[in-house]
Amino acid sequence: MYVKLVESGKPLGVRELARELELPVSTVYYSLKRLEELDLVRRSGDGYAVRRVVSPEGFLVVRRKLIPRLLVYSAFFVGVAVGELALTATSGPNPDRVVAVIVSLAASLVLLFEGLAAKRRYS
Repeated sequence: MYVKLVESGKPLGVRELARELELPVSTVYYSLKRLEELDLVRRSGDGYAVRRVVSPEGFLVVRRKLIPRLLVYSAFFVGVAVGELALTATSGPNPDRVVAVIVSLAASLVLLFEGLAAKRRYS
């Protein structure tokens, strides 16, 4: 819910949030009151808006977008795989490089799926 408010950049009403998150209005209202007590959101005439942006554990804040760190790690492993493929293309096939590419791509996929799952949990 907090992530949705941060990324929207504008005040959102309780019913609007409940509809977007597919949650009961009572759950959204309770959570917003709790966020208000923590001084993370404030109530305005148009709904609830973020008072201050903090990144939840495991997330980075980039231009009002919360990005799971696991997605950054996934991109790193894609880079490693691309580098290994480039080396393989210039110097010929090497069993060690093939293993490195396979491991890098596998790690990238695992981190990608876990990062997307974390994003869904906080949204």
